Amino acid sequence: MNFGQLLRNFITLAALMWIPAAAAGGKLLATGGVTQIEGASGGGLVPWALIGGLGTEDEWGAAVAVTGVGLNDYRLQTTAALLAIQDRVELSVARQDFRLTGRVLPGNRIRQDVFGLKWRLWGDALGDQDKWWPQVAVGLQAKRNLDFAFIPAAVGARRGQGVDYYVSATKVYLGALAGRNLLLNGTLRATKANQLGLLGFGGDRSDRYRARFEGSAAVFLTDALALGAEYRAKPDNLSAAREGAWKDLFVAWLPHKQLALVAAYARLGEIAGVRQSGWYLSMQVSF
Repeated sequence: MNFGQLLRNFITLAALMWIPAAAAGGKLLATGGVTQIEGASGGGLVPWALIGGLGTEDEWGAAVAVTGVGLNDYRLQTTAALLAIQDRVELSVARQDFRLTGRVLPGNRIRQDVFGLKWRLWGDALGDQDKWWPQVAVGLQAKRNLDFAFIPAAVGARRGQGVDYYVSATKVYLGALAGRNLLLNGTLRATKANQLGLLGFGGDRSDRYRARFEGSAAVFLTDALALGAEYRAKPDNLSAAREGAWKDLFVAWLPHKQLALVAAYARLGEIAGVRQSGWYLSMQVSF
């Protein structure tokens, strides 16, 4: 996968889902987040309590996105779409394509489908500035590994399907950091997934749900430009493929209400015994 291929996929998705700009929803810029690597609205690595798309409380919204992650020995591409119902419910679907390009079984791939559901419980991350509590949402991500019998089973994963459950809290503090708007998010996820599920679910070290913390922080330099960082803790279920936390530093640019571009430097710890770091690039169109 290269930038040209990523761009062609993005243009194709946008064309298939295109809605005239006049039909765009009434949300303010950036209040739907961007598309997370598993298809939910949020940051790149972490889902947020925000509901994606541009629809307000009496509208429907949608978003399509493509994301590419280029590491030392691997390439991950995610193609995703979501539907938002009245800024309350979010349905998402994503296909992940993980390609091995380096020292470990080069030329092979692992594919995974992710089906997401998010429900906003209470709060308004931006609008409730007179209240201390954040916007809170609960969600799940049902994952199906399409190539479980190859690498995941060989390294000791117990199964090729699983469900992650999470709760997210998100708050935007206006003018909180040297006059700039500050976004903070915390997510607690219950999961058995190995490397998001790309290496299956459960293993010889553990086959139980583990609660893991995920967090994001971003400062808006302008209404359309944000700098931030993310952290995602993960379970360590496999003796043959140990894993650690994922981290990134990102810049998000929203040149138009319907378009978001995200670039990041990601450090993803060990994958198959080799430390991996590299670039992250995502493009999203919202309606």
